Amino acid sequence: AQAAPPRPRVASVAPPAAPQPPALSPQEQAQLDQLLAAWEARNARVRTWSCTFRKWEYNAWSPADAAGERLAFAESSGELKYAAPDKGLFHVKESRQWSPEARRYEVRGGEAGEHWVCNGESIYEFRHAEKQLRETKLPPELRGKAISDGPLPFVFGAQADTLRKRYWMRIITPRDIRDQIWLEALPRFQADAANFSKVELILQARDLMPFAIQIFKPGGQDRDVYQFDPTTNLIDRGLDLIRDFARPAPPFGYTHVVEDPNDPPR
Repeated sequence: AQAAPPRPRVASVAPPAAPQPPALSPQEQAQLDQLLAAWEARNARVRTWSCTFRKWEYNAWSPADAAGERLAFAESSGELKYAAPDKGLFHVKESRQWSPEARRYEVRGGEAGEHWVCNGESIYEFRHAEKQLRETKLPPELRGKAISDGPLPFVFGAQADTLRKRYWMRIITPRDIRDQIWLEALPRFQADAANFSKVELILQARDLMPFAIQIFKPGGQDRDVYQFDPTTNLIDRGLDLIRDFARPAPPFGYTHVVEDPNDPPR
């Protein structure tokens, strides 16, 4: 536990205003189009990816340090895995919450972290509060396609044309940053706006792989910040595809619930 954990520098900490399409100059639009094309080409070459991550959660009641800087009310760590085009794993393994009395982060007790697995045919989500392992079978038209609607937008197989259609985007890299590229994305459609009001993504300039992402919740008061550890990145070195993306077994006391969109309505 530590009183002031390291956090990635992010583009904004103030609650965002209602999404408005950014006014880009022709030069800014050309730079964005060039970046999206290069990013898509890089994603197309990534067959497997694995890394650990840290997560910080903020809300309107988050504590502040002695200097008045807002601290996360909780921090977590976990792992992220991907195999092109349609397999993914996201698992929060340890979570800590700020203790005002002790002035440090202490391990959360009795609360399991977010955990889901996609094997290309079904998405398995551990719903710990309900003690359920919920399996959602993917319809045939979605199988074999890139994962793009997971809990971390833009991490899995993002495609330039899809991003342009779903989000208003612009490059917001600060002038003093040379080794990173910062992107801002605002949702165009209500389906995405129901999940977040704004996303700020930091790519590593050397390889266009994600370094950090900040997701503002609807309303703008709450936000989650993820930082991916570049020292644990395993790109194109292979994963155990059978083990990592196999159908998980329900933990003891959990019920396996199946949702199949192909079933006729009752």
